[in-house]
Amino acid sequence: MNAQSDDRADGAPSAPVTAAGLTEPPRVQARRLPVLLVGAVRLAAVAAPREFLFVTVLQAVAGLGLVLPILGGRELLDRVLNPGGGDMGPVLAQAALTLGLVGLVGLATAVATARDDVLSELLNRYAMGRILDVACTVELAEFERPEFHNRLERASMSARIRPHQLAQGVGALSSALLSTAGIALALAAIEPWLVPATLLAAVPLWLAGLKSGQLLFDALFRLTPAERERSYLLEVLTGRRPAKEVRAFGLAPYLRSRWERRTEERLAEIRRTARERLRITLLARLASGLTLGAVLGPVIFYAASGGMAMADAGAAVAAVLLLASRLRTAAAGTDQLFEAAPFVHDLQSFLVPPERPAAALPAPPPFRRLTVEDLAFTYPSADRPALRGVDLEIHAGQVVALVGENGSGKTTLSKLLSHLYRPQSGNIRYDGVDVAGADPDELRRSIAVLFQDFERYLLPADDNVAVGRWENAGDQEAVERAAVAAGAHRLLADLPDGYRTLLGPEFVGGVDLSGGQWQRVALARAFFRDAPFVILDEPTATLDARAEHELFERLRALLAGRTVLLVSHRFSTVRTADHIYVLADGRVAEHGTHDELMAADGRYAEMFTLQAAGYLDPV
Repeated sequence: MNAQSDDRADGAPSAPVTAAGLTEPPRVQARRLPVLLVGAVRLAAVAAPREFLFVTVLQAVAGLGLVLPILGGRELLDRVLNPGGGDMGPVLAQAALTLGLVGLVGLATAVATARDDVLSELLNRYAMGRILDVACTVELAEFERPEFHNRLERASMSARIRPHQLAQGVGALSSALLSTAGIALALAAIEPWLVPATLLAAVPLWLAGLKSGQLLFDALFRLTPAERERSYLLEVLTGRRPAKEVRAFGLAPYLRSRWERRTEERLAEIRRTARERLRITLLARLASGLTLGAVLGPVIFYAASGGMAMADAGAAVAAVLLLASRLRTAAAGTDQLFEAAPFVHDLQSFLVPPERPAAALPAPPPFRRLTVEDLAFTYPSADRPALRGVDLEIHAGQVVALVGENGSGKTTLSKLLSHLYRPQSGNIRYDGVDVAGADPDELRRSIAVLFQDFERYLLPADDNVAVGRWENAGDQEAVERAAVAAGAHRLLADLPDGYRTLLGPEFVGGVDLSGGQWQRVALARAFFRDAPFVILDEPTATLDARAEHELFERLRALLAGRTVLLVSHRFSTVRTADHIYVLADGRVAEHGTHDELMAADGRYAEMFTLQAAGYLDPV
């Protein structure tokens, strides 16, 4: 459900994305790769320092272990080809050492692979934790922006695999570079010119990896909105709450076909990208193979013509082939880096802590008089303001009601007064002090809010109440007092495990509640918060007539000494309010007591009469 469905006209076009770099995939240039590499190492070192160091060292040992057999391989080959008698003990010892080193390399590789699974989980936990940090601290208005949801989706997908892929690339590259350096030294001792010539064979592979990685990121960047829709459709088709309406309207075939279309679009894009990446890879490998052939050709020619000793030639060919193999391994490591780099860059840009206005003022104490002056607010994706020029006044201990038609701005105003949104203009003052510079989290500590679309937590019943002020979750007596005040005590006490019964049938042992019962639990949550300012947005929307009447009969007693802002469509519930504000088209159309507004014969009187007429005999 849209968070501001009560306050914004349906079909309002979304505002265009104007922030730089949001409508086009960012480019990761080759010169920025060292910076990204350092950032990746830092991320891995913070998330899993021991595992990252251990795996990287083992991979490096495995790579370096390949060099030593080559250094002794030339002598072994020479003795095998030219026995000449003599003691074979040193040869056998050298052969045993070579085989031992090969075995050690295999062992290091196996241990590194096993520990790599742990490294993957630790990196995933760290990256997802950072994403949660951003999602939990970003301004609520950001959740009204499609681009924020696109970035959140990409960051969440990248966090699952890309940091680990980058760490794997670092390990593979470090291993390959160490072994490459050792093999190059060994090869240089045989024939120096073979080293730069063989290194040239890796250049096409390196360039291909850079291009291929960017192609994959571009494709998935373009697919982000469609992928979000695909995920949403999957949730609707498999979720418990949508299931009844999907079946009641026979929506499954229609929604399934939409999911299939989005899936086909994704597959088509992935196939196109895969073909392009394959083309680049094949061309790079062809160029690399031709370069390698140009290197080996002269070596074979010199050996055949007697210009090079067979032992030297054999060792040179083996070294060139092994160097080429390690260069391909290094290229594979860089491929992982190049593929992961744009995703990690995008992830890191999302993880930049959101800028929040500095809290220059300490949060003031609970107000004796709250005033709103010329308040205005426009949703980020709306083309017209939800509120404009709103003025109102609330005194401590009053029950103040907000009424108006759908889309008049009632819920938006209640969100501004609960400091969930920041006004774009105008002021909210506590006892004459503008609270715009105060920490909104501190301001909200003295406010209890019950929205019409309250959350139904799949948690034990007492936790469902205690989340109203989770710091006091262990106070069972306070939980039960809040439940009694909301008329939910008998309901919760009679559950199979009492207050410890899990609510919601999605998990084993869970018990579902009716809509009215859930609303009582949510109301108990607001009471448990024990705040001096209580905002109730349609608090009886799902209660039956008797329960609603009983609640409002007790409301003043239950909230004695507290300030109450009551948002409601039911005029029978607001007529006893101390003051009533009527909103229309984002403005205060009129205000006063019930009697004053009826006497004025304006918008309030018209709506009250229309609603009352539904209960009268038309005769």
